[in-house]
Amino acid sequence: MTQKLRDKSLAGKQAIFDVEVLEASKRTVPDVTDEFAEKVRPGLTEEALMAELRKAIDEEDAKEFVPARNKALAEALATIMDVEVPDTLVTNQAREKFAVMMAEMRDGGVADEEIKRQINPENFLKYKDIVKDDIIRDFKVSMATDEIARLEGLTVPDYQVEEQLEAVKKEAAQSSEDFDEAMIRGKVEATMMRQGVMDWLAGHSKMEVEYVDEEFDEELMQKLADESMEREKKLAEEKAKEAESGKTAVAEAAPEPVVEKKPVSSPAVAKDVSDKAKDVSDKAEDYANLSLEERAFQILADTGAVDLHKSPDDPDYDHSADDEKAPENKFV
Repeated sequence: MTQKLRDKSLAGKQAIFDVEVLEASKRTVPDVTDEFAEKVRPGLTEEALMAELRKAIDEEDAKEFVPARNKALAEALATIMDVEVPDTLVTNQAREKFAVMMAEMRDGGVADEEIKRQINPENFLKYKDIVKDDIIRDFKVSMATDEIARLEGLTVPDYQVEEQLEAVKKEAAQSSEDFDEAMIRGKVEATMMRQGVMDWLAGHSKMEVEYVDEEFDEELMQKLADESMEREKKLAEEKAKEAESGKTAVAEAAPEPVVEKKPVSSPAVAKDVSDKAKDVSDKAEDYANLSLEERAFQILADTGAVDLHKSPDDPDYDHSADDEKAPENKFV
């Protein structure tokens, strides 16, 4: 008996539980006889019942191998089917598959910007080369199954199509997807017809089940990893170029400061220029050491925008002009 514990710290430790059995039952399997078969269905015999049970079990077990079986049959049909597939058909099918792949990328969380970057003629041609063989094979298999169904008179019962159509309709309603009944009906009929042909071929073919252990394709995984790294590298380079292009545009838009050079006519003028330059440099250093408010006031004072006076508390302060009105263009 397995008991789930809320306290995970007790996991793996021995414990004793008191259990009260409320009900006990025992399964008994009846003997398969003609009398029992008659109860299952009137007119059914023991032999016929056992045959039906074996068939049902075989069909249930066979479901596991149906995809592999259909794949093997499809490859055989594509090999013997000699037909020229036009490139326009391959291109159209590849375009539809490419669009579906982009939609799946968006549903997977890929940004629209990245998806737009992937949609270009070069990438589409690469994708077309990848899926080309599969498209040609599927086209050949489709033509082969249609011809086999016609020659052998194979059909799909209408009630089975309706049942499958209702199931698809319910799934579409739950996911709020558009439901084009005419288009979906055609796809359902084609899918069920192909499955019916595959079942017919399996019943008229000699096939053996071969168990193959799938091996990890290290070379393929490394190739996929390298391609992914290359895409990331190109994306980073493109972003870097875009950023550098933005900086260049800003730099080109910003005009360089024009420095007016005046000729120095004498040593006295040269000394005066040097002193002013030194004075500007000294003031810049003084401004850097001041707070924002102090720096603003000092700049106003240095440019003559305000008049500086001694503090009224200073013994040398002149109080004679206390009642005078301040000049209109000056800050006091």
